Amino acid sequence: MEWLHNTQTGNSKWWSWWVGLVVICICYLLIGSIPAVIGAMMGLIVIDSSGSVLGGSANPVQFVLLMFSPIMLFVGVWVAQRLVHRRTLRELTTAHAFRWSLVWQSMAIWLGLSIVATVVESLLYPGRYVWSFDWGQWLLIAPLVLLLIPIQASGEELAFRGYLLQAMARLWSQPVFLIVLAGVAFMLPHLGNPEMGKALGGEIPMALNYFLMGVGTAWLSIRDNGIERAIGIHVMNNLYAGILVGYEGSVLGTPTIVQATVIDAWYGVIVICISFAVLIFWPSQHVNVADERPLP
Repeated sequence: MEWLHNTQTGNSKWWSWWVGLVVICICYLLIGSIPAVIGAMMGLIVIDSSGSVLGGSANPVQFVLLMFSPIMLFVGVWVAQRLVHRRTLRELTTAHAFRWSLVWQSMAIWLGLSIVATVVESLLYPGRYVWSFDWGQWLLIAPLVLLLIPIQASGEELAFRGYLLQAMARLWSQPVFLIVLAGVAFMLPHLGNPEMGKALGGEIPMALNYFLMGVGTAWLSIRDNGIERAIGIHVMNNLYAGILVGYEGSVLGTPTIVQATVIDAWYGVIVICISFAVLIFWPSQHVNVADERPLP
């Protein structure tokens, strides 16, 4: 787990982690929310009682305003890493050189698994998916989704699988502890998503979806000695939901080619477990992971 101990260089005094956390929170929660607040005051963003954006994010201006906060999370992690800890982003992501091949590989595998899961669900439950493709709206928003979602998803991975795990590893580097912690940390901020109150099966299995995503990506990151595959999975997961298969009332709300009429939380739990099982047990000769460490 050499990557987790990249904190030996630069500034790793106990107070630096608290300063870094404050910097990240200011960028993410304070500065990042300013455009959305101004947009809401000007009537550019309207939130309904369930927490969903009224009318979705088909409007490019609205989508950019909503994406500003998660983009500032990326900026906040960079500022904390570079200015507070005096380390590079590379040291936050991997033990050695950044492995782009793992990013592309995990994106391809996750896309394939997502397509299979969608097809299987549509066969098991006819009518759950409807054709929703609108050329005009889709072409208007898709370039912005392709541009901004990778930054948003990467920022969350840098924060939850990078910064948080490296900080906690200084206290206790036991893998199981770090994996469970990552799952809880990733689940908590997503509990405010509108999907929580709309999922078939209730809030508990929906929360479990977020927890398992955090657990799975943390497990892969510790095993891979870096967060490249976690970044690829998160980016593709959000791109899939943002431009290919969405559902009414989702946190993204962007126009997609196909739309689900219901969010089946328990089906999602099964799909996530199977998907990470495939990735975790993917033959090591196809992964090309330097210094790969098995988990207990």
